[in-house]
Amino acid sequence: MANMRNLRPLLCAALAGSVLASTAMSQTDDRRFRMNLGLDYTTGSYGDDQKTEILYVPLSLRAEDGPWTVRAVVPWLHVNGPALILDGADGGSVGTRTTESASGLGDISLSLMYSFEQFYEKNLFVDLTTRVKIPTASLDAGLGTGKADAAIQVDVAQAIGPFIPFATLGYKWAGVPEGFPLRNTVYGSAGVQYSWSDTVAIGVSYDYRQSSLETSSDPQDGTAYLNIRFADDWSVNIYGVMGFSENSPGAGGGVSFVYRFPQRGRPVR
Repeated sequence: MANMRNLRPLLCAALAGSVLASTAMSQTDDRRFRMNLGLDYTTGSYGDDQKTEILYVPLSLRAEDGPWTVRAVVPWLHVNGPALILDGADGGSVGTRTTESASGLGDISLSLMYSFEQFYEKNLFVDLTTRVKIPTASLDAGLGTGKADAAIQVDVAQAIGPFIPFATLGYKWAGVPEGFPLRNTVYGSAGVQYSWSDTVAIGVSYDYRQSSLETSSDPQDGTAYLNIRFADDWSVNIYGVMGFSENSPGAGGGVSFVYRFPQRGRPVR
């Protein structure tokens, strides 16, 4: 069995450019609400003779008030194959399946982010986020550890004309279930987005994290994405994934839809 990549940080990396760009466009709104529905599919052997497929479907709700943002992610997860899932969903799940297929509710993630708005006038975006994983995934089905995790991360982006280079650095404290010698890990990503217009942007990112198992190789992934804002309230992000280590997926991709709730008395921008 092999250690598997972190799904939610990958999806967040694919969306990083669009989130930062929309943050810049909506600075005049004090309170904002968003809903995000995604679908992420990956496949890979992870050092085994047989491939493991993962389908991850997250529903995210996000509320912003000034510099503060709270976010909840409720995922559904399906895994088919022999690989052991480590760090499977926004803070980490561990699969301990006795069968080769399992489906169900994943671990719910709650996060609180503070944005340093004093840097906006310099086109610099700095966010500090704390996140907690609630162990809602079934331990009996092998979709979770039954233990809570916590993480802290900083995100930095700089708008330079149509280009937005961005980077993330984080640290996760892992809940340790019986029989799994998990360790705390460092993770990060770096990438750049290019905006063709106010409604279309493309980007690439590289994602790295320490393996939760000291004996496994560190997951490393690359992502390319296209973000389209096709209405005042709606945008879509389409992305593809390629793994660069034995502990990463061979290939994958997904799509994510974002809906911005209109605010009374305030134009949506």
